[in-house]
Amino acid sequence: MTESTSDNELWYAFRHGNEQALAQLFLGHYDSLFRYGRRLIRDEELVKDCIQDLFHRLWLKRESLTDVKVIKPYLFKSLRHLISDQCIKQNRERSLRLPAQPFFEVVFSHEDFIISTQLSGEQALVISQALNHLSTRQREAIYLRFFDGLEYDKIAEVMNVHVQSVRNLVCQGVKSLKDILSPIHLSWLLLCLNL
Repeated sequence: MTESTSDNELWYAFRHGNEQALAQLFLGHYDSLFRYGRRLIRDEELVKDCIQDLFHRLWLKRESLTDVKVIKPYLFKSLRHLISDQCIKQNRERSLRLPAQPFFEVVFSHEDFIISTQLSGEQALVISQALNHLSTRQREAIYLRFFDGLEYDKIAEVMNVHVQSVRNLVCQGVKSLKDILSPIHLSWLLLCLNL
């Protein structure tokens, strides 16, 4: 397998028993899966374990898997289900006196914007706070659309909703941001999101 091998070629090879192809899929998608998983839940170790489990399960079920046209949303959706299952399992195992850890809370930090742009710490903080005022579903849809670059149909697949629901979530989120942010902060956000 070469570096230029497409995800679809890697998927085909992995389904036919090529461990190196699975390793390349793992390495090629690990960072984005980890970032997405960390948006869903704060527990880094749980996210890492779920990513490992995801690829282990893929390997075990490789012969029964079908062709996947776009790998990234498939992996995101699978990771989302594994994290959800683990959170449910952990909450069952906890004592009733301990509060359940929230999950599926996409949270933005000002570091997200300082690292990727030339915004000052104060500007980035204002933008991240505005994004965190959105609903959980709006934050997730906006994250997948603008930070991971998924198309609306793929976001719908990941979030298990209709495409129009995703469009509505993004549209309502952007409208809310327009109401929350000053024109200059809104301009900075739109610049960060390449809009």
